[in-house]
Amino acid sequence: MGIVYLERNKISKAKRLFMAYMMVMQFFFTVLGLALFGYWLGGKINPDSSLQLILTGLGLGVGVIFGFIVLIQFVRSEERYERNARH
Repeated sequence: MGIVYLERNKISKAKRLFMAYMMVMQFFFTVLGLALFGYWLGGKINPDSSLQLILTGLGLGVGVIFGFIVLIQFVRSEERYERNARH
């Protein structure tokens, strides 16, 4: 019985590490994607001005906000799943 518990604990630890990795990558790519979109959009609208830099910064800020919102929603859904899975 102890071995079965250890195996389950190992899987649980691997799952937690994978979920943490996925959350970090989701945050990173959200921020990066919106910053690149701002850069691209600024180049399309007016490539000769500093609009690219302004929209890149704006995309970066919006990306950080959206990234945190997605992280909070993901953590809440995981907490809900864990509460329901144990009972």
